[in-house]
Amino acid sequence: MVIYETDQAYMMTTQHDHAHISGELASQWEESAFKNRRHKQDFVYAAREHDRGWIELDAAPFWNDQVSAPYTFIDFPLSPRFVFYRLGIDEVEQVNSYAALLCSLMYKELVGRTEHKDAQDKQVARAYLEAEEQRRHRLKQEMTFGVTFDHQVRTDVRRMLFCDELSLFLCSREPGTPTADYEWFANGLTFPAVCHKCGRVRAEWLSDQAVGLSYFPFTGKVRITHTFKKVDKEQIRTTGLLQAYRSSEWTHRTFTVEHIMEVEEHQENA
Repeated sequence: MVIYETDQAYMMTTQHDHAHISGELASQWEESAFKNRRHKQDFVYAAREHDRGWIELDAAPFWNDQVSAPYTFIDFPLSPRFVFYRLGIDEVEQVNSYAALLCSLMYKELVGRTEHKDAQDKQVARAYLEAEEQRRHRLKQEMTFGVTFDHQVRTDVRRMLFCDELSLFLCSREPGTPTADYEWFANGLTFPAVCHKCGRVRAEWLSDQAVGLSYFPFTGKVRITHTFKKVDKEQIRTTGLLQAYRSSEWTHRTFTVEHIMEVEEHQENA
């Protein structure tokens, strides 16, 4: 679950809804970046379905007694987390082997960004990574690929990470939040190319309905709908988290994602 807190409520977005935003962003990526239509379809499917392992977990959110708040995707325990990671990639693989390869590599990158201080957590993480390495080896053996295949895969994973981070930027704070207030994205988003000299991608709210990017790989302005639940804290205290979550209505916000340079040029010419 992707969650941020206000004085009165928790704003709760399921991982799968967050991933659907990633998939919508991926679907708007410039066609010229892909070798053919099938390649792009595989990429979009991977971006949209990469968090499907969380569907069952997010249907019944858990309370974290240690911090007196709902568990999020950041602090959810590792052992069950990795079980559902595998389940999600298994389900993707049943539909699309290339997408499963991308999802597995994306999670390898995300797990690698996390420092595991506890010995048991290190062991669990190592076992997960080793199992996924075996999966990737098997998938590559099953696929027919040329000399540029590995570069293509690495580039697609970076593009997925970019879409994933941009979706989190949209979901994890109130619209209009200054970029400097984001714990992870104050210095920008991961640049979606394996080799580059452009540094990270600047993202910022231009209004409470529009986000601007300093690098823009999409065909045009992208219209995004963010689906989430606003779960009242008082109701949680009265009925418990699960009942409060299930009785809360789905809320929808609509944003556009656009190029900062185009906005700045328009302002200069106004």
